[in-house]
Amino acid sequence: MPKPIDMKRYQQLKAAGDLPSPRGVALAIIRLTQASDVSLAEIGRVIKGDPAFVGRLIKAANGLVAENRRAVVSVQEALMVLGLPAVRTLALGFSLLSAYRKGACAGFDYQRFWSSSLLMALSMQALAQRVRVVPADEAFSLGLLARVGELALATLYPDAFSRLLGELQRNPQQQQVVLEDQAFAMNHRELGAAMLVDWGVPDALVQPVRFHEQPELSGYAEDSRGAGLVQCLVLARAIAQLCLAPDSEHARLMPPMLRLSSRLGLSRGEFVALCERVGRDWGEWGKLLQIRTENAPSFGDLSARAADERAVDRTAVEAVAADGAPAALRALLLTRQASDRSVLRAALEAEDVTVVEAGATSPEAALEVAIDLQPQLLLVEWAAGGEQLTRALREIRLGRGIYVIALVPSEDDAQLQVVATAGADDFIAQPVRRAALTLRLRACLRMLTLQGELERERDELRNFAAELSIANRRLHEAALTDALTGLPNRRQAMESMQMEWAASVRHHRPFAMIMVDLDGFKTINDTHGHDVGDIALRHAAEALRLAVRAQDLVCRTGGDEFIVLCPDTDQTAARVVAERLRAAVEAQPVETGGPRIFLTASVGVCLRTPEVADVEALMKGADDALYLAKQRGRNRVVVLQDEGAGS
Repeated sequence: MPKPIDMKRYQQLKAAGDLPSPRGVALAIIRLTQASDVSLAEIGRVIKGDPAFVGRLIKAANGLVAENRRAVVSVQEALMVLGLPAVRTLALGFSLLSAYRKGACAGFDYQRFWSSSLLMALSMQALAQRVRVVPADEAFSLGLLARVGELALATLYPDAFSRLLGELQRNPQQQQVVLEDQAFAMNHRELGAAMLVDWGVPDALVQPVRFHEQPELSGYAEDSRGAGLVQCLVLARAIAQLCLAPDSEHARLMPPMLRLSSRLGLSRGEFVALCERVGRDWGEWGKLLQIRTENAPSFGDLSARAADERAVDRTAVEAVAADGAPAALRALLLTRQASDRSVLRAALEAEDVTVVEAGATSPEAALEVAIDLQPQLLLVEWAAGGEQLTRALREIRLGRGIYVIALVPSEDDAQLQVVATAGADDFIAQPVRRAALTLRLRACLRMLTLQGELERERDELRNFAAELSIANRRLHEAALTDALTGLPNRRQAMESMQMEWAASVRHHRPFAMIMVDLDGFKTINDTHGHDVGDIALRHAAEALRLAVRAQDLVCRTGGDEFIVLCPDTDQTAARVVAERLRAAVEAQPVETGGPRIFLTASVGVCLRTPEVADVEALMKGADDALYLAKQRGRNRVVVLQDEGAGS
């Protein structure tokens, strides 16, 4: 696992003032939100000082609002939808975008960087709304800042980083992080992770960003939240790459995306619709942020083409025919001897092998031919650069799987030792004899067939493991979901409450719990029956779900009782949220196909204060407030702290 950046050096870079950092209103927002007693009204007043940020904030909030809900039109509403953590991170991202649209690094395409980052932000938001590994508002910010380390290197070392990017263009097979470590004794992944930590992004979100370019190094369990977040980041980056790639590359890039989206539990139709939405939002956001965008490709057409052609990556394992023999086996023939070439070609074609001849050429040119053709079998004249070619092939990933047969002038032991050391798999003495060649060739084909079957079985096992992981996750979700309403159930509520309580205590942030109880629900069941009662419960659950903010969690804990967990919510905000929940239940009558039911709800609120010692005390406080609401006539909100209790 790569070592994190030397924090002493990071602090030196930060102290020098050269690292990208927030400015103006964004800096004021970040400082304000670090205070435990800040109110939404204070944050709103600061935000209104930057009209450009106001528009972006409202746009971000509307991206999280369900289609059948009224659009967000004010800063205060946007704050309620997003919550303070998301507002803080959005302010940071938008500030960096405004301040670093261009810079001194000639080789760094700033416009493309921000266009790609915007695509990642929108893709992460859309994926999070379906996969739910992280709140969608946090996912947007995470995608926007996932590559901030590259921007930092372009800012810190403009000339050196420009030369490094030029070297990458000339030699694409080199690894960017390796070159960065050599040039700067750090790389963009570690630098970006350090910056996110310094800006207050939780470590549980930073580490997936750090590892998403090399997910195999993350160490996350396959069905863990961290692994899901890494996969979302990988897929979001792939969507961005496809949208910015030339048309000729689209067909190659689409199939791997479809496979990864399937591992995340998305159907092909869901994923295509998600990508189409990202493409539309990209253009709208581009105009708002003044970022260069392009016409997004038709993901529906690309998906259909991938299905029709059964497109696979160029590096994927070759398909295996029904009779067990490798399909379309290719052999590359590199020899100067015309008589040998004739014998080799005849024997190979007799076994249905496609033959490509390169004739007399240098080892360097032969290596280019081998990389371009990617044959399964290579027959090379050892005296004509075969040793150099074989050693070069074994040093690169694409060359390690090629079966190499060396054509040697004699069966001298010393010569054969060199052949084996260089990495050849077999040899044939020259001049080539047809019988010896046929025998060795059939042994080679049997081995390649077995390799193909083994790789196919591995693919099946990987697919089975992925499907099993998805099934396990769905079973886990079912165990935490109320069957009638689709909301999280009591078990999920208790687990989430413990987590939110711990986070609130650790970060000194406010936390509120709201308890909602439907008024007179027993009468509905007794009068109209349980079928009508179930319809009313589903109606109330949907009303509550649509009324909460993105950061809140609404759960059904049993009967006609619901609780809502509200992180980063002070007393004023909790009262506003509770009143909105009460009004949402009352607003629309329940259409049952028979009697029309009018619902109301009593709502109790309790906040974490020094006098509220633990989760049990918080629940009891909300229950006490609910009892007061019932006692005072129902269909009302009572905040326990307003009563002088627990304050």
